[in-house]
Amino acid sequence: MIPPPASPAHSDTAMASSEEDGGPLFDDPLSELNRSAAEMILLALGPKRDPLTTVIPMTLIYSVLLVSGVVGNVCTCIVIARNRYMHTATNYYLFSLAVSDLLLLVLGLPQELYQLWQRHPYVFGEAFCVLRGLTSETSTNASILTITAFTIERYVAICHPLRAHTMSKLSRAVKFVVAIWVLSAVCAVPLAIQFGIVHQTLEDRTVLPETAACTVKDPLEHAFELSTFVFFLLPMSVILVLYVCIALQLKRSDALSRQDVQHKCPANHVNGNSAEAQQQSASSKIQRGCQLRKSVRGGAAASSSRKAVINMLSE
Repeated sequence: MIPPPASPAHSDTAMASSEEDGGPLFDDPLSELNRSAAEMILLALGPKRDPLTTVIPMTLIYSVLLVSGVVGNVCTCIVIARNRYMHTATNYYLFSLAVSDLLLLVLGLPQELYQLWQRHPYVFGEAFCVLRGLTSETSTNASILTITAFTIERYVAICHPLRAHTMSKLSRAVKFVVAIWVLSAVCAVPLAIQFGIVHQTLEDRTVLPETAACTVKDPLEHAFELSTFVFFLLPMSVILVLYVCIALQLKRSDALSRQDVQHKCPANHVNGNSAEAQQQSASSKIQRGCQLRKSVRGGAAASSSRKAVINMLSE
């Protein structure tokens, strides 16, 4: 005979007794662990990639930026290096900017492209993680300092043209560029050594290799705030102040030029036989002489400023 099916109450009693006796549960502990690990990864890092509707357009944009940026900056460096007539202070600053952009593009965008399709785990290793942080910080710092140095060159050439000729512009630009890159690399080291591979762990301290991520591993106190002030807020303030001074100087020079053109001496229609006419004629000559000297000084100042602007644009 087939025994009658057990009642629900009997089944619950049997399950309870099995648990009390230390018997196996219906839930597999390994599957439970895998499920908790997957939930941890999803909660901490999100999905492995975004939807294709986001990933594909971003991949196209990144690819265009990478190809055009590399080709454009390489061409800039080659043209400046091969043509001696382009070895000027301005072009040396442009060369420095092109090199910094190349480093950011070559060492940054390919990794960003890969991580569009697979956010985690990080597969490039800890050495590349630290190297990328170092080059990224160095290139960013060098770009900002190069723009600041170029702005200082413009300010000196336009507002203090006599001081600009006390030292060769080309040699000064070379020294500035070398100092900028050395300073940028030295200041990037404290930020770069913070980076490393970080893994998520379960409550029982089980390390999850699938959660490997390149991020800040050993943070330094106030490092980010100090870097932001020194390499962003301070240079931006200097650039803003100097360009305001340049604009005021150019406006002042333009006003002097207009006065030189518009200011004319009034004609004196008098009878030359009278003594009063002779006095007025002498007074008029004195006034014209004074006005001529002022005009020459104003015109010289305006001409000096205009020449400084032209020289900065042509170098």
